[in-house]
Amino acid sequence: FEVPKFDAPKFEAPKFDAPKFEAPKFDVPKFEAPKSSGGGYDLDIPKFEAPKAPKVSMPSVPSFGSGSSTSVIDEDIEPQELRDQRAREARQVFLDADKEAKAIEAQARAVRNIANDKKKIANEKKDDACKTRWGGKILCLRPFGVGY
Repeated sequence: FEVPKFDAPKFEAPKFDAPKFEAPKFDVPKFEAPKSSGGGYDLDIPKFEAPKAPKVSMPSVPSFGSGSSTSVIDEDIEPQELRDQRAREARQVFLDADKEAKAIEAQARAVRNIANDKKKIANEKKDDACKTRWGGKILCLRPFGVGY
C-alpha cells in the first residue's frame, strides 16, 4: 500500500518590519533582613493564651439508704391541698376565658364569610358594568370618580 504524494504550493508571507521597542530599565532596591544568631529571623510574635476552662464539680449523690431521714421540704411551704386548689381555680379562669375567645372568633368567622360573599357580588356587578367599557372586564378603563 502506497501513500499518494502531496505537494503543497509554496507560500511566502510578505515581509513586515515591526518597530523596535525597548523596555525601560530599572533597578530594584536591595533589601536585607537582620540576621539572628539562630539562623532564622527574630520576629516579635505576640503571645496568646487560651482562656482557662471553667472548673466543673459533680453534685453530690444523695443517699437512699435507711438511717436518719433528712427532710428537704421547707417548713414555710403551704399545704399541698391549698396549692392544688389555687391551680384548679387558675385553670378554671383560663378555660372560661378560652371559651369566651372561641365564641368571639366564631362570630368573627361568620362576619368574615358574609363580607366575602358581598365582595363576590360586588366583583360580579363590576364585571357586568365593565362589559361595555374600553378593555372589557379585564382592563375596564373608566373615568375617575365612577366609584367602582
